[in-house]
Amino acid sequence: MMQRKMSRYSINWNITRKCNLRCKHCYYEAGTPLPEQLSTEESFALIDEIANVFGDKANVTFGGGEPLLRKDIFDLISYGKERGLHLVLASNGTLLNEEVAARLKKAGIEEVIIPIDGTQKTHDSIRGAGVFEKAVKGARACKEAGLDLVIDPCIMKQNEKETTKIIDIAENLGARQCRFFHYVSMGRGKEALPDSELDVTQYAQNLMQLYEEQKRRKRLEICTTQASQYWVVLKRKEEEDSFVPDFFYTEIPGCRAAIGMLSIKPNGDVVPCPLLEVKGGNVHEMSLREILNSKVFVELRNREVKGKCAECIYKDICGGCRVRAYLHSGDYMAEDPICSEFFFERISESK
Repeated sequence: MMQRKMSRYSINWNITRKCNLRCKHCYYEAGTPLPEQLSTEESFALIDEIANVFGDKANVTFGGGEPLLRKDIFDLISYGKERGLHLVLASNGTLLNEEVAARLKKAGIEEVIIPIDGTQKTHDSIRGAGVFEKAVKGARACKEAGLDLVIDPCIMKQNEKETTKIIDIAENLGARQCRFFHYVSMGRGKEALPDSELDVTQYAQNLMQLYEEQKRRKRLEICTTQASQYWVVLKRKEEEDSFVPDFFYTEIPGCRAAIGMLSIKPNGDVVPCPLLEVKGGNVHEMSLREILNSKVFVELRNREVKGKCAECIYKDICGGCRVRAYLHSGDYMAEDPICSEFFFERISESK
């Protein structure tokens, strides 16, 4: 793998499953809180452990559900700030206003992530009537409070044609980044939107579109979450001496599950990525260091992938999405089913 400057480790912490929305595509089926949710004191202890293991080398994202529905959210933020952590809030945006945003900034949040899944009609059809307007107002309140803003759309068949419009919205809101998640049918989405994943051709075309948009808008960073093949696009562009965004040289490339991120569920379960339901351990029973050295984390960290992913020259910079592999085959190290000949290059072919 190429030598890179070390980016911060991402810790995605679902502090509650409680949510005020019932989005059709929700991987977590957020709604009612889990009865065994970590208490305030247990959460403080976990913050201590995160600080002891990672120091200031991690970004901790408080998400949900809707994290603003947790009554002790500002206590958790303040304590995390006290322990020197870099803190982010992932919210649906509907509960954000100028007062809440200012309070978040004062407590220690550095950045807020808000999803925009299309124009008003499209966004509201997925997330609920009136949600788009509230999310936009919430995003503006965050910018007004001096918080960094990330817009993270979920791209599926219903809104793929609005990709450019979504980027326009992110740019107009003053976001520093537009971070695309390509829909995977799971959770509530498995019943509500079972056939909405992009097919292999649409997926490849969308990643190329993202690159062209990035080339055109160099102030807004355009990146992906689990579209590890986007790194193949960027690598090829670098080899052509074409423009590549700065993050290509600073972020951990490809699938970051267990390599550059982990996810903590409300009950303390720790998984390598928010969508990959393969448990490394639970914070009640194991230390974070033990979980980081569990079998699933070690295999993923070493990219011990199989099938086409193992035979591809881009293994180290892509690695394939482990979530799609797991849902498709039951093996989280299997090949990524959405990867097509457009991206794949066999090692022997490249010699």
